[in-house]
Amino acid sequence: MPFITEIKTFAALGSGVIGSGWVARALAHGLDVIAWDPAPGAEQALRKRIANAWPALEKQGLAPGAAQDRLKFVATIEECVRDADFIQESAPERLDLKLDLHAKISAAAKPEAIIGSSTSGLLPSEFYESATHPERCVVGHPFNPVYLLPLVEIVGGNRTAPEAIEAAKTIYTALGMRPLHVRKEVPGFIADRLLEALWR
Repeated sequence: MPFITEIKTFAALGSGVIGSGWVARALAHGLDVIAWDPAPGAEQALRKRIANAWPALEKQGLAPGAAQDRLKFVATIEECVRDADFIQESAPERLDLKLDLHAKISAAAKPEAIIGSSTSGLLPSEFYESATHPERCVVGHPFNPVYLLPLVEIVGGNRTAPEAIEAAKTIYTALGMRPLHVRKEVPGFIADRLLEALWR
C-alpha cells in the first residue's frame, strides 16, 4: 500500500512545547491542523503559544492560505487522527503511555497515513509494538523551537518499512525541515548524544 506523501491535514497529539511547535510549523505551511491533548486548559495554552510564535513565522514567510484559525482542537484521539494525512505524537516520555496511545492512534488512523513520534528517549521498536500497521510508524525527533529549527531525526523501528522512511522524509521536507535518517536505534539518537557530549 502506498503511503500518503502529499498532506493537507496534520494531526498533533500532545500540545506542550514540542507539540505546539509542530502545530505552528504545520499551520505556517498552509495545512489544516487537528490537535488533541487531555490536559486541562490545553487548548487555550496551545492557541496562546501559536499566537506568540506567529510573528516569527510571518518574518520567515507564510505559505499561501496559512492561518491560525485553521487549527481545530478535538476531544478524542479518534477525532484527531481519523481524517489526518499525517500524524505527529508528542506525548510525555513514558513507555506505558505511548504503548496505549499508539494502539489507539493506529487503530483509528488511515492505514496509509504515516505516524511519527517526537520522542528522544524511547526506541520506536518498543512503543510501536502495540500499533496496527507498525510498518508506517517512525520517530520524527525535532529540536526546540520546532517552528524555527529545521532539523528532524527520522528513526525507524524493527518493523518500519523503508517506504515509510522515504514518505516521512518527503513530508518533513515539505514542512520546511531537513531530515536526517538515523539508521540504527540508539537511545538519544544522534544529535542529543552529541549535545550531551558537548555538555560533559
